[in-house]
Amino acid sequence: METLLKKITNNTSNKEDVITTNQKNVTTVKSFSDYGHKRSGLNSGDATAFITHLRWIKDGYIVDENYSEQETNEKRKDIESQIEDKKEEKQNVIADKKVIEDVQIPNKKQEKSDLLSNISQVENDLDNEMLETGYQSTNYYLYVGLTVALSLYLLFFYASAIYSAFFRSAGLLIETSGDDLAMVLGSIFDMKGIINPSPNLIMVYLGSFLFFALGIIPHTIKGKYKNLKITLFLIGTLAVDALLAYKIDNSIHEIKVLSGIAEEDWIFWASENFYLVLAFGYLAYLVFGYVYQLMIEEKIKKNPKKIALRNINLIKKEIKEINLSINKYEEDIVALESKVKMLESKIELLNKRLNDTMINPEILSQSLNSFYIGWIQFLNGSLDYENQKRECNDAYKLFMEENFKILPSVN
Repeated sequence: METLLKKITNNTSNKEDVITTNQKNVTTVKSFSDYGHKRSGLNSGDATAFITHLRWIKDGYIVDENYSEQETNEKRKDIESQIEDKKEEKQNVIADKKVIEDVQIPNKKQEKSDLLSNISQVENDLDNEMLETGYQSTNYYLYVGLTVALSLYLLFFYASAIYSAFFRSAGLLIETSGDDLAMVLGSIFDMKGIINPSPNLIMVYLGSFLFFALGIIPHTIKGKYKNLKITLFLIGTLAVDALLAYKIDNSIHEIKVLSGIAEEDWIFWASENFYLVLAFGYLAYLVFGYVYQLMIEEKIKKNPKKIALRNINLIKKEIKEINLSINKYEEDIVALESKVKMLESKIELLNKRLNDTMINPEILSQSLNSFYIGWIQFLNGSLDYENQKRECNDAYKLFMEENFKILPSVN
């Protein structure tokens, strides 16, 4: 028996090489089947020894002779670097989540609390007649006077412009002008035409009131996209004023041609009359709208209840925006929590890959299967090992199910 053991040991030494790494001994073998057969004989097919060898193979202590330690170490370093990156990313995500939970959301809630206090203060000031509205009677009456003056100006301006553009007779104007050509050259508007009674004045003044109403409409626009609607409306009004200026300048040019003091060629955008009509019309229209708004604002200040209601509505609008911000932060927290779980899953997967870097999982499974076949072959040679064979079969099946979920075929 002693001679037999020595022989087996010598054969093992001839076919197996043992290399030492920094932390463990790694045994390289040429054939896992032969190695399993020999080890089964040395251990009399003991199931405990069998499991121990399976674990050594899985953990990389026993490898194929083609095993490269340098390549394995490089793979491990790469995986370890990935794990550290994922851990760092996870910590950054957790830090971002903590900032939202401990800083941003509390700040928003404090802002909301302050605004609610402001609402209570406004209501309290209103009840105690202490609400400051900023109303100044001087400004109010000034704005009223300017609004009335500008209203009259726009009324007569557009009346004269409409009359000059559509109802003024060029031939009659030349006949009645005599030698006063300067009057003809400067006749952008015709005030006489809008003062002398005439059926045309009905349309003239109705059209003038239409333009006057255009100055008030922008101040009645409310709701969503208010600023965009006002902008589009002002652009549309500018286009109408430009058409009116074009028509007036065209009429003046016809008068000059009939008077023999101008050529028939005419470019309206090079004419100063075109821009003068726009300047005295559209710019006055904008100024009127602005002064009218100031008058309305100052009038509102006379009523503390309206001021209080407006201030409260503005505060409620801010609170609504804060609530939206808080909801967004809460959604961000959920997203960050999901990201943390995802990173934890990736770290777990990388750790598993790190544990499996000694041998590729597929190759490892094949190696374990070959070792198992060799171990069982020794036990198949004698009926004395039936109990060991059964125990090893059960142990192998359980081991593979725990580590690979799918049991490789032994055929």
